[in-house]
Amino acid sequence: MECREAAQHIPSYIDQSGGPAASALDAHLRTCDRCRGELDAYRDLQGALAALATQTIEPPAWLLPATIDAVRSRVRLRRHVAAAREVRDRLADPRVAAAGGAAILLAGLATGAVLIRGRRRRRLVSGLRTAAVHA
Repeated sequence: MECREAAQHIPSYIDQSGGPAASALDAHLRTCDRCRGELDAYRDLQGALAALATQTIEPPAWLLPATIDAVRSRVRLRRHVAAAREVRDRLADPRVAAAGGAAILLAGLATGAVLIRGRRRRRLVSGLRTAAVHA
């Protein structure tokens, strides 16, 4: 067995599932320092992972408040988006659009009436002044 092939079988060898290549790998490990070193590295890694699985890791003190703030801001954003969507849906209603158009039309007519009335009043006042001067 060559080193490249041995490297592929080391994980199953460590798990003690052996496999069909276990005896060939045993023979190769007796003669190859490099592959024995790799086997030792895998065993060290397996031990370190097993130790991590039993440890309780405390999160940093800033993590919980930061997470709560992020969730709250996300909720606020969703509320704003939902409110904007609701307004958009209301404005898309043809009845609302017609009412808005009618309101704009009435506002324009009222503005025009005020301007025309003011023009007539200025003409009347101007005519009265002229008549007063000639009288």
